[in-house]
Amino acid sequence: NFVVRETPYSVCIKVRKSFVKTTNNHNHDLDLELNDKIGNNLQMAAKDLCENLLSKVKSSNLNFVVRETPYSVCIKVRKSFVKTTNNHNHDHELQLNDEIGNNLQNNYDKLKSSYDELMNKYNDLVEEFEEMKTKMKKENSEKNKLMDRMMKKKYKV
Repeated sequence: NFVVRETPYSVCIKVRKSFVKTTNNHNHDLDLELNDKIGNNLQMAAKDLCENLLSKVKSSNLNFVVRETPYSVCIKVRKSFVKTTNNHNHDHELQLNDEIGNNLQNNYDKLKSSYDELMNKYNDLVEEFEEMKTKMKKENSEKNKLMDRMMKKKYKV
């Protein structure tokens, strides 16, 4: 469902993010089940349509205003292009953004590698700690047994 209003300077498009469900009174349960299945598909199609429309408008280089709610999107497109200062400057900005993106990706990869390395060391230390703890418990147990034997011998004599 959508509504279009046009003025000499702009076009306003209001799009619902869902389709209206309809049912007939006969076979009501069957209709509800069928409408639910169809409705879910139509719901996804409506949302995809809205997202597609929004992306087209955003990439059109036209002046526009978007008002979005969970249920609808209202797009007002002016019949004029966005004023740009210089295409060379725009190309330079895109190249700069690509370089920044590549640097961020490289930094992310290095940090991820360092993190993985640290996690491996941490897991090794935890394992070593658990082994030492087990070994200490065993040694303490043996010490206690020896102490008990010594005490028994000392007081028997």
